[in-house]
Amino acid sequence: MAAPTDGPQQARGDPTESLALLLNSTSLGSDTAAPQHWLTQTDILTTDNVDFDAPVTSSSGKAQGKGSATRDVGAEFLDSAQDLDSVYSSHLSSCPDLLSSLNSAAEAPVFFNTDPNGHAASGRVDGPLEPASRSLSASLAQDNSGDAAGPGTSYRPPQNSNKDGSSPRKHPQRGQGYRRLWQQVTKVSKGQKLQDNMGLAFSDMTVEDLLKIVLKLAPQESAVEAIKQGLYYLDSSAMAALLKELAKQGYLKRAVEIFDWLRALEPGHELGGLCDLYTYTTMISQCGSHQQLRRALELVAEMRSRGIDCNVHTYSALMNVCIKANELDLAQDVYKQMLEEGCSPNLVTYNILIDVYVKRCQWEEAVKVLDTLEKQGIQAEVRTYNTVISACNKSGQPEQALKVYEKMLAAGVKPSATTYTALISAYGKKGQVEKALEIFRDMIRRGCERNVITYSSLISACEKAGRWEMALELFSKMHKENCKPNVVTFNSLIAACSHGGHWEKASELFEQMQTQGCKPDSITYCGLITAYERGGQWRRALKAFEQMQAQGCHPDAAVFNSLMEVLWQSGVLLAQAKALQLWTLANRSGHFRIYTNSKHDSNVLQYSTVAFTSGAAVVTVVRWVSELKNKLLKDGPGFFREKVVFTLHKSKQNRSEQPSARIFEAVSLLLAGNASPFTMHLFDQTITLEAAAAPLAVWLRSAAFNEFLHIQQSQQLKRISLDLLLSEDVAIAARCIEAFNAVKRYEQLFSVNPALCNQALLAQRPQIVHLALKYGAAFQLKDDTVYDALQLFDRVSCCGSPLNVGAWPLILCSCLLLAARQVEAPAMWPQLEQVTLLTGFGADMLVAMERNVLVWLAHDISTISPMRVIQLYLERLGHYLPDFKAIDRVSKDLQTLVLKVACSPVVGLRPSLVGAAALLVVRRARGMVPAWPTVLQTMTDYTPNDGELTACVMHMEALMQH
Repeated sequence: MAAPTDGPQQARGDPTESLALLLNSTSLGSDTAAPQHWLTQTDILTTDNVDFDAPVTSSSGKAQGKGSATRDVGAEFLDSAQDLDSVYSSHLSSCPDLLSSLNSAAEAPVFFNTDPNGHAASGRVDGPLEPASRSLSASLAQDNSGDAAGPGTSYRPPQNSNKDGSSPRKHPQRGQGYRRLWQQVTKVSKGQKLQDNMGLAFSDMTVEDLLKIVLKLAPQESAVEAIKQGLYYLDSSAMAALLKELAKQGYLKRAVEIFDWLRALEPGHELGGLCDLYTYTTMISQCGSHQQLRRALELVAEMRSRGIDCNVHTYSALMNVCIKANELDLAQDVYKQMLEEGCSPNLVTYNILIDVYVKRCQWEEAVKVLDTLEKQGIQAEVRTYNTVISACNKSGQPEQALKVYEKMLAAGVKPSATTYTALISAYGKKGQVEKALEIFRDMIRRGCERNVITYSSLISACEKAGRWEMALELFSKMHKENCKPNVVTFNSLIAACSHGGHWEKASELFEQMQTQGCKPDSITYCGLITAYERGGQWRRALKAFEQMQAQGCHPDAAVFNSLMEVLWQSGVLLAQAKALQLWTLANRSGHFRIYTNSKHDSNVLQYSTVAFTSGAAVVTVVRWVSELKNKLLKDGPGFFREKVVFTLHKSKQNRSEQPSARIFEAVSLLLAGNASPFTMHLFDQTITLEAAAAPLAVWLRSAAFNEFLHIQQSQQLKRISLDLLLSEDVAIAARCIEAFNAVKRYEQLFSVNPALCNQALLAQRPQIVHLALKYGAAFQLKDDTVYDALQLFDRVSCCGSPLNVGAWPLILCSCLLLAARQVEAPAMWPQLEQVTLLTGFGADMLVAMERNVLVWLAHDISTISPMRVIQLYLERLGHYLPDFKAIDRVSKDLQTLVLKVACSPVVGLRPSLVGAAALLVVRRARGMVPAWPTVLQTMTDYTPNDGELTACVMHMEALMQH
C-alpha cells in the first residue's frame, strides 16, 4: 500500500492578528502543542556567497562526491562543535567576499495570509499557519525567466547547539516511511511485488535521487506528487539540503512549492516535523535571492507562532535578506533583537553587520566591529578585513584602510587579491597613484596572484591621476601574465587615453575590446565619446553615439554635454545644426531642462538650467532665446515682467565638466557679438544672464536676432539625415585638406623674407594696394585676382634684386596681368590695348616689365593670396550651403579686414596665417562660437594659443580699432 497522499490543508483559527503580533509571539495557542525539535551536530550557513562542498553520505552510508546534496539522515556530521568551527573557518577563508555586490531592486511583495473575509491571519492558530495568500512560487510564476533563480544561500549542516549554546533537543519522530514500507511488506502475497515509485523504492532513495526526479519534471507536473512518498524517509536536515540544492540548481520555484506544501499540512501530520529550524532558515535565506523581504518576515513570524526559536543562523539569514532589499535600518533592528533574545552573534553575523556599515559608508563603525571580534576572542578572517578596508575605501579614507591592512598582517591573516585591490582602489580615488603602485609591488613581493580586478583598479588609479602611459604599460603587463581584461579594464584605459588627449588610442582600444569578445557598456561609450570630443572628432563622436543607442545603452548627461561640445566647437554648420537637434532629444530624456523659478508676485521672470560644457551652454542659450521669441509673439511683452534672468548652474563634478570661466567666455562672446541686451555675471561657479524686458523685446524682433537664429530655423539643415551629413562632410573635408596641403607647399616654396623688402616700397604700401584695386576694377578682375597680384608684387619687392622704386606702378600692373593669366579664364584676360589705354603705359614698357618680373620670379608665377585661403576655410565650415549664403555675416567683414592688413607695412606673413587670424577676429566680433573652430585647428595645426597666430590676431585687432 502506498504512503498516504494527503494534500495541503488550510490553517484554522481566528485570523485577526497582524505581523507585528506574530513577530513578538513566542508560543502557540493553548490548543496547539509545540512540536519537538532535534539538532544534529550540523548547521545551516545563511550567507549567500559562502558555499561548502564537504562530502556527504547517502542514506545507505555510501560516501557521495563533493558537492552532492545526498545526506545520511542518521549519521552525525562532526564529532564536536570544535570540529565544526575548524571546518567553518577553513571553508570561509577560501570563499569570495560575502555580499561583494548586492542587487537593490526589490520584487513584488508577498502579502500576509488572509481568511476568506480578507482579515490578517492570527498568531494563535489550531495548526500551522497557512501559506501567504500570494506565495513566493506565485510571485515567481510571473517571472519570464522560468525556473532560473538568482544565487542562493549555500547549505551548511546545522550545528549541534541551540541559539544560546545549550544542549540540543531530542530528535523528532522519524522512520515513518519504513513503518509504512513494513505495512506494505506484510500485505505482499504469492505472485505480488512490492510497490515502488519510478522503478526505485523510496526507502533506497537519497536526497540526490529525489533531486533528480524533480529536475526531470515537466513544468506543469507537481513536484509534491512526484516525491511526496520519499519525504517520509528524510529528516529535516536532509529536507533542508534538498530545498537548498533545488535553489542552487536554479529551481527555486520547486523548492518553494514543496516547502509551502509542507507548511500547509494539518497539525499532527507525519511530515509536519520537516518544517523546523533548519528548513525555515534555509527558505528564509533563499528569500534573499529575490529580495522577498516580506516573505522572510512572514516565515520568521510563522516560526515564532509554531514555537520554533530562531538561532544565530536564522537571524544572520534575515539580516542578509534585509541588506539585499536595501533595508539597512531593519537589518540593524534584527541584530538588536537577536542580542536582546540572548543569541550570540558569530563571525558570519559580524561580517553581515560590517556590510551594513559599508553600504552606509560608516567606516568608523566597521572598524569598531574588528575591536569587538578581538574582545570576544573571535578570529577575523580575510573576508572580514577586506570588507572593513572596503568601508574605509568608500568613505575616502585610504589611510584608515592601510591601518586595517597593517592590523590584518599583525593578526597573521594572509591578504588576498581582494585586499590589495581594495587598497589600490582607495589610493586611486585619492589620486595617490604612487601609493597604489607601492601596494601593487608589495602584492607581487608576497606572491599574491594578480587578477583582472587588481589590474583594473590600478589602471583606474592611473586614469584618475592622468597617467595614461602607465595605464597602457600595466595593460601590456596584464597580457603578459595571461590575465584577460574585462569591460572595466577597457573602460579605465579608454578614459585614461581620453584624459591624455589620445583619441586614436582610445578608438584602437574600443576596437580591440570588441575583437576580444568584450561587450561595450554605457561607460565605454561615454569614455569614447569624451575622447573624440577632446580630439575634435565630431563625426566619430556621432557614429559612437549612434552605435551606443543601437546597443541599447542609455546616454547620460555627460554624453550629451560632450556631444554638444564637440559638435558646436567644430564650427561646421552641419554639425552645429545636429547639435541643436540632439539638444531636443536630450531635453526629452530629462537633460538640459529649463525651469521657471519665478514667484507670482515677483517682477522678475527667472529661468535656470544645468550645463557643464561651453558647447552645451551655448546650444541651451540659443534654444532658450528662441523660446523667448515664441513667448513674445504669443503672450506679448508683458509676459517678461520687468526683467528676465537666466541662470546656468554647474552639476556635480563630472568627467566632461569644464571650468565655469570657459563657459562664461563662450556665452559672453555669443551674446555680445549678436548685439543682445544681456549683461552677464559669474559668481561662485554660477553664470547669470540679465536683461530688462523692453530692450529684450526690441532685440527679439530685430533682423540681427533672425540672423542669429538662422541655423536653428534652417529647414534644409533640419531635414538632412545623419548618413548624408557625415558623407557630405567627409567629401568636403577631403577636398579642403587637399587644397590646404597645396597652400602649405606653396608657402614652403615661395616664402617671403621681410628683411629683403625695399623699405621705400613699404612706406608706399597703402598707395600700392589702392592702385591695385583701381586697376583691378578697371580691368574687370575679381578681388581674389587683385590680392593674388599683390602676393606676386610682394615676392618681387623682396626678391633682393635692385629695383627702380619709381617704377612700382608699372611693376604692379605687370603683376596684375600675370595673375589674371594664371587664375582667370582666357576670356577675362585684359587686352594689351585696353591696358595701355587705361594706365597710360606704352605697350613696349608693359612687355619689357613683364619680362623683368618673370626673371625676378624665376619664371614661376604661382600665387595664393590670403583671400583664397579664407574662402577655403569658409568652405570647410559649410558656408557654401545655400541656406547660409543668404545671411552671410562674415565675407564683407573679412574683405575689409584683409584690405587693412594688405595696406599695413607688414609683409612676409604666410597666407594661411593671415587668413586664420582674419577669420578668428571676424568670427569673434560677430559672436560666432567658437572663434577658431576645431576642424580648422585640425586642418591647419594653428591653435588659439599658437604664438604666431596670437601675434597676428593682435595686429589685426589693432587695425580694426583704427
